[in-house]
Amino acid sequence: MATSTRDRLRQIVPLVGTVLLFGLILRTTDLAKFSAALRTADLLRYGLTVSITSVIVWLYDTACVTWLIGQTLRDRGRALPWKTLLPVKAASYAINAINYHAATLAMAWLVGKRKQVSFLEATGALALLSYLDLVAVAGMVAAGLMLAPDVVAAQPGLQAWLQGVTVAIFVGAVASVLLLQSGWKLPLLVKLRALPVLRPLAALSPGAMVVGIVLRTGLVMAYAAINMQLMACFGMQPTWGRMLVVLPILTVVGTVPISVSGIGTTQVLMRVLYAPFVADGRDAAPVIDAFSTAMIVGFVGVRLVVALPFLRGILAELREQKTS
Repeated sequence: MATSTRDRLRQIVPLVGTVLLFGLILRTTDLAKFSAALRTADLLRYGLTVSITSVIVWLYDTACVTWLIGQTLRDRGRALPWKTLLPVKAASYAINAINYHAATLAMAWLVGKRKQVSFLEATGALALLSYLDLVAVAGMVAAGLMLAPDVVAAQPGLQAWLQGVTVAIFVGAVASVLLLQSGWKLPLLVKLRALPVLRPLAALSPGAMVVGIVLRTGLVMAYAAINMQLMACFGMQPTWGRMLVVLPILTVVGTVPISVSGIGTTQVLMRVLYAPFVADGRDAAPVIDAFSTAMIVGFVGVRLVVALPFLRGILAELREQKTS
């Protein structure tokens, strides 16, 4: 398949998926109850929470990226301080509204150019952030399964899958420390450490990796707390144990590029995973649909506002990079 055809499909599939999935939600929800859930929600508190936390997350997330680049690419090119990466991270939110992976690659283009390293090495450095997120999320799932084992007790298949994936992630993290981040001089390991895409991981010391996991765990837990505050605005009653299990599942599904910003995919799944949080006798699906729609629109809207002042300059730099 030609590259241009693949590019068109990457643009079209999320749009078509969004329309189809959102149409499914509209056809299968009670619109009167959906509207009632919006009318009775504390939308002022909701809007303030989304706006304030979006800015805080932007600042914190940029600090994590700054720290990671400083750890993995510290001997390459000029330093990239926090304030110079704030516009890059902000602009990535606009691209992320269409496709999560495209946003990461766009950031890699810019970091590679500014640090004067290859695109592969810059991609490897930024992919480490997702890798640390994965370990943090696995820890979140493990804690959730201990605190609220009843969440998946009725679904032994899902429970076994979550446990298996969690163990695999932890084993992979330990293996990377032993094989890539250790001082072992085996010829194969030396060659692997020299690969541009793996060089950033090899440059991250085990101690720094622990720091990174702690930093990203803080962000993951913040997302859980934010979601719980937003649910309370809709009269929902979330619990920490269940949130620690279900939020990672929703996060992974939301990054699958078959819809825009996870619209539709996460909303359909929320109907099942968040149903116990609607404990006041209301029909759960319309309440969850109202909450999820407001959340996606709210966060995407605020992030676009944050990105707007920086977007023109960043897109111009990206176009220059691609044509150079």
